[in-house]
Amino acid sequence: MIDIYTDGACSGNPGPGGWGVLLRVGNDETELNGGEPATTNNRMELLAVIEALQSFTQPVTARVYTDSQYVQKGISEWIHDWKRRGWKTAAKGPVKNEDLWRRLDVLASGHTLEWHWVRGHNGHPENERVDALARAGLQQARRGGKPTGRSTAAPVKEAVRRIDADPILNIQRATVYRGDTCVFSDFSFVLREREHAVILGPNGAGKSTLLKLLAGEVHTVPLDETKLTLFGEERWNVWDVRKQIGVVSHDLQRDYLICAEGLNVILSGFYASNDTYAYQEFSEGQISRAWDVMKELAIDSLAGRRFGHLSTGEQRRFLLGRALVHDPSVLVLDEPTSGLDLKACFQYLDLLRTQIGKGKTVLLVTHHLHEIPPEIDRVIFLKDGTIVADGLKKTLLISDQVSRLFDRNVTLVHANGWYQALPG
Repeated sequence: MIDIYTDGACSGNPGPGGWGVLLRVGNDETELNGGEPATTNNRMELLAVIEALQSFTQPVTARVYTDSQYVQKGISEWIHDWKRRGWKTAAKGPVKNEDLWRRLDVLASGHTLEWHWVRGHNGHPENERVDALARAGLQQARRGGKPTGRSTAAPVKEAVRRIDADPILNIQRATVYRGDTCVFSDFSFVLREREHAVILGPNGAGKSTLLKLLAGEVHTVPLDETKLTLFGEERWNVWDVRKQIGVVSHDLQRDYLICAEGLNVILSGFYASNDTYAYQEFSEGQISRAWDVMKELAIDSLAGRRFGHLSTGEQRRFLLGRALVHDPSVLVLDEPTSGLDLKACFQYLDLLRTQIGKGKTVLLVTHHLHEIPPEIDRVIFLKDGTIVADGLKKTLLISDQVSRLFDRNVTLVHANGWYQALPG
């Protein structure tokens, strides 16, 4: 049995806020906290529980302790009527904090949980600890510092993912436009080291915009409440980031020069360019690295062939090689098997699993369930520019959840760690 203690805090309500979590299994404990510059107390109370449940990599049995009757009664009693009325209150108004309630509902459904209310500021030892953690998160948010997250004593083993790992990507309350269209509003997302995740959503959900945001091709609206960091830095050199994050996208494959020879496709990764050019210089070590990558991907025999003369699968391998030439710690893949035949699809997925086995963090962006390898355990549902669910694969990749995401009844089939969607 795991004990989870949570609390939230806010100054001004709305104003800067923080959340705190204590996870305990026997004598092992983990403390987590964080904050936001503009929020409410209820949102921080909810986010504390969400962050706690998101830290588990498998279903658990746990007792959840909160001093918020809003959280305890909401998840135990009120939520059933809200859902029955289509997320409306008895007065037919919208449920406040619906986005967080939806996330909590999905996360909670994957575990066996007991919900307990404790009186706050009444000497309860664990409640006092999480109150202090929440206030520390609030102070950090007030100072405009980086989001916090710390652990003390021995970490809760096995059941808790490395949420104390450093964030690779941390987007908080971002607004992003493509032309005159607002794609993201108040959008938040965090990806941590050694965390493999898939962003799943229908066409028009905002997946391609998120990729462009990562690549520096679109930017957030400069609002006070918005934070965007890559590898812990709010300001970064886009060329340095491209050495740390390898991106393979449809746009890149569509736009890549068809006259480029295979070897040059790989070498172009050193400059993040489209083909290579006379002014670019490559050392013997870089050329050797390019050949090593081609051999690893079994495309060295195609080194002299032009990009436009390659099959779709061969092009995809060369672009993967281009992404790998720097040996980046993170791979971001956009619908990696789209357009491939069955053999090429399986071969590409094998290559992806090999990179995961080497310790690379993988973020997959797709609407194809069959592309999600067994090693990816975190699933994010993106719809109309909003994260509508974020949790374990076992919890979210079920027929009714995916049916709601795509607005179409589907039946999911699961075998050998892989998933496929069928009509009906």
